[in-house]
Amino acid sequence: MINRQVVLIPTIILAATLSGCSADNSTEEAEGEKGASVCGGFARQSDVASALEDVTGADSFTENRSKPDETLQSLRAADGEVEVDEILGSPYCRLQAAKGGEEVLTINFREALAVNKSDAEDEKIFTFYRSGESAYASEHTASLYFRCRMSAPAKEVLIHADLERLRKVEVSDVRLSRANILILNAAAGKVASELGCSSPGLTSGQPSPVSGVHATS
Repeated sequence: MINRQVVLIPTIILAATLSGCSADNSTEEAEGEKGASVCGGFARQSDVASALEDVTGADSFTENRSKPDETLQSLRAADGEVEVDEILGSPYCRLQAAKGGEEVLTINFREALAVNKSDAEDEKIFTFYRSGESAYASEHTASLYFRCRMSAPAKEVLIHADLERLRKVEVSDVRLSRANILILNAAAGKVASELGCSSPGLTSGQPSPVSGVHATS
């Protein structure tokens, strides 16, 4: 007959060890990364990092669902056709709050066949900004279109970037709109640089509002 106490001792030791590892891992996860360093450092500029905190209500993040390399590969492979499975785009940056793991922001990129420009109906919902071929945002989302003339491979691609904010925060709608487009414009600038785009026409810094809901706010 096996001595019950002999069996229990190593079991208790193992449980304590696993518990300690679990605690260490959860502490590490809670620390996360600062906004300035996530997703290739596109938010390195202090105003972009600050905007990222505003729209997410978080000051540290995890990004293990992001696929920046896959996103760049898909844009280099753009062929002038958008299949059904490409409509949502590739998740260049998908952020979770380090504390709690809640998804707070997604930024996707894909090839586009046409540009959505401002019209009277859209301007009732969105604010349009000066950057790329077209840029607009609301308190929840942002979209940006820009042309990328690549040298390797040699082609021109129309790129559509979009952002979705997923957490409720106590920030005014006008401030959220401007923060959303600032963040997306910075991410688009990073992608354009990675692809070697020639003259993508993206604004440096905060895009200026030109029409729509908060254009004069």
